[in-house]
Amino acid sequence: MSRPRTRRTVVRAVCGSLAVGVAGCLGGDSTDGGTDEPATTTDAPATTTQATTADQGTETADQPTVESFLADTSNFDGVVDRTGTDAVEVEVGVEANGAFFGFGPAAVRVDQGTTVTWTWTGQGSTHNVVARHGAEFASEQTSEAGFTFEHVFDQPGTVLYVCEPHEGVGMKGAVVVE
Repeated sequence: MSRPRTRRTVVRAVCGSLAVGVAGCLGGDSTDGGTDEPATTTDAPATTTQATTADQGTETADQPTVESFLADTSNFDGVVDRTGTDAVEVEVGVEANGAFFGFGPAAVRVDQGTTVTWTWTGQGSTHNVVARHGAEFASEQTSEAGFTFEHVFDQPGTVLYVCEPHEGVGMKGAVVVE
């Protein structure tokens, strides 16, 4: 069940995201123990109209399209096709969004049953990987080069994820599972 969005809720969420982003840039640590509550960063009404595109899926009130979710992610240049492989690597802390605040690639298409491994570059301060839509997973926050976190994508659909400390500056990613 989703809560209706009000202007006040959106402003609070945006301010909270910016504060977390700044804390992450300064090497801050998350002290809230994590949350499954998705951050609201759009001013869309609760009755969002559905829009469909071939690669990005259908936008609903609960889940944006890949394109709209990654609109403020500077290194997003479409969904990279990695179908046909059992394992896919995504780098954490690639150059994007004005510093090392990106996932590389930002969006990938995989087959059902594929294992995606996120590998930290050691650049851009402390990062993590947290699902916002389409799945439930979360890594710990770390800046250790070579650290890895993996998730097997067993269900078809679109999974949207973020780095919590840098979500406000556009450190977001997507996995499209066929």
